Amino acid sequence: MVIYKQWEKILKKKIALLTCGWNNSFNLNFISGMKKALASAEADIYIFNAYNYTEYSGFLNFTGFSIFNLINYEDYDGVIILSDLIDNPRILERERQRILKAGVPAIAINKKINGLNFIKIDNYTGFYRLLTHLIMEHRLTKFAYVSGSEKSLEYAERYKAFRTITTEKSIFVPNERIVTIEKSCFKDAYAFFSGFLDTNSELPEVIVCANDQIALACLLAAKENEIKVPENLKIIGYEDEPFSKIVHPAITTVQNSTTHAGYGAVNRFINGNTDLFDIKFEGNMVLRESCGCSSEKTTKEDGTLSILSAINQMESSEEFSNHLNSIGELFTEAMDVFSLLTNIENYFVKSHKFEGNDFCIFLKSDWSSVLINSEENLPQNITYGTQVQPLCSIQNDKKSFREMISTKSLIPEKMKSEGNNIYLFMPIFYHSYVHGYFVTKNNLFMLENANGYKWTRNFGDGIEQFRKKNMFKQMSQQYLKLSTRDALSGLLNRAGIEKLAKPFFQKNKNERITTILYFVDINRMKVINDQFGHLHGDLAVKTIAAAVLETVPKNWLCIRYGGDEFLVVGNTVNYNGEDYCAKIKERISQKTSVMRLPYSLTASVGSYLVDPDSKLSLEEAVNHVDNLMYIQKQAFHKSH
Repeated sequence: MVIYKQWEKILKKKIALLTCGWNNSFNLNFISGMKKALASAEADIYIFNAYNYTEYSGFLNFTGFSIFNLINYEDYDGVIILSDLIDNPRILERERQRILKAGVPAIAINKKINGLNFIKIDNYTGFYRLLTHLIMEHRLTKFAYVSGSEKSLEYAERYKAFRTITTEKSIFVPNERIVTIEKSCFKDAYAFFSGFLDTNSELPEVIVCANDQIALACLLAAKENEIKVPENLKIIGYEDEPFSKIVHPAITTVQNSTTHAGYGAVNRFINGNTDLFDIKFEGNMVLRESCGCSSEKTTKEDGTLSILSAINQMESSEEFSNHLNSIGELFTEAMDVFSLLTNIENYFVKSHKFEGNDFCIFLKSDWSSVLINSEENLPQNITYGTQVQPLCSIQNDKKSFREMISTKSLIPEKMKSEGNNIYLFMPIFYHSYVHGYFVTKNNLFMLENANGYKWTRNFGDGIEQFRKKNMFKQMSQQYLKLSTRDALSGLLNRAGIEKLAKPFFQKNKNERITTILYFVDINRMKVINDQFGHLHGDLAVKTIAAAVLETVPKNWLCIRYGGDEFLVVGNTVNYNGEDYCAKIKERISQKTSVMRLPYSLTASVGSYLVDPDSKLSLEEAVNHVDNLMYIQKQAFHKSH
């Protein structure tokens, strides 16, 4: 027997709702019922909304269910789980154990969870009665059935009702007239019916649809194929969506009991009913023109309101899409973490129509270090830590202080208020790494048409895009730092000594080969820079570097050692004793003779041979050749 904690006073209770947002009509209807139950009592509803989805790779991503990790069940007076929508045995079992451990009363909706109260939204009885009406009142015997996802319990019950009544009445339905549309949406259903009605010369008398979206798609396809409804084809649906009553002909359907279930669940908590119970809410059939019955009376105002609402929804959808694009651009255009934070806050201060007047975008306390993490992929992490900090906090339509709060607190104190409030929480994540969460107050827009999925995916993708951009930037900077090429001279830079010259020098020693070093220093470089400017100084460097490269063997290493100093590291392989000191000077003279420079450009060159048995390091050998070159340079200055 479950032992629940003692009920607290009714005033300002806290009720948690766990759901998956894909079935927006179910969620919104259920929450509507919850709100009605609160008309005579004060309570806050905390909705923890997740989305599961299949990634492009085919990987089933359940990271969104991490939003349930935010819940401390001990803090709530009641918990409602829309278990049919969540439909993940591992997640449901984990939450079941946590709930029982906390001793908080809880209700599972549509799918039983051991030890928890249970409310069943009956998808069988109302459908069975409607199908019986078609057979007994309209004398229909030629049926087709179009269902939604076979994984859905509600669709399974509706199909069971169809199979039961046709079996009882000895009505044969061929397999080719029983179809499953996996996504059960208008678009996919319309694509199916466009072909089905066009290619079937012998139509069924009635097409039974598992929901109104499918029925509406069937009606459109029938009209386009000039099939009269209900004269030549009858159509029925389920769920009684708003459009079903204003189309022509209006759709016969079943009004389910989702709103009643939401009301009943909350009412149980308010009344303090802690005894285990198992109850059922039945749906009611709604007879309209699409099955040949008289249409229920609706006012013009009802139809007009629905049409205008649809137009507004379409415009809002386009505006929301543009809003998401703008959010994505914030991550694309930000150059660093500080500019990203500034851009996000500035944007949402001005543009938060869809997020609501009271919302926060929280990231984990280590968010700044995560954003500059240079790992190719972040490790799996579905926890939120002990503290979170808002990237943006809007309270009462104005920017609020971005204070770090305890994760257990969930929302800032300023966000709390009297009366009945609804707080909606959604996770922000990418792949299997949770970055934080979004919370909005008294705003259910994100539960409409999977808007929350689009928003959180867009935000999570934006974070990863920024992180990857920053990662590539770091890699590029690291590459430039370690690059061995000097941009001005085209020679190797000082890093080339470590990466190439030292290994080359050691390889000579290992293979018993003598190393040859040449040190080249431009004469009177300071005079050139001071009197003729740094552009001429750059020209001098390029000219001497080119002369060195063009003179020594191609397999030797030429390095810009300093501003006007160059080091050549070679060996005696294929070396015939050439005097490269003289050759380099000669090549410089050849190049400058045609340049008409306003100054004399020459260089001092010193050389040194390093025997393979020498104990000298490369640095020590370079010092030797530098000293020899310096002696030559002093002689040059004395003679000029």
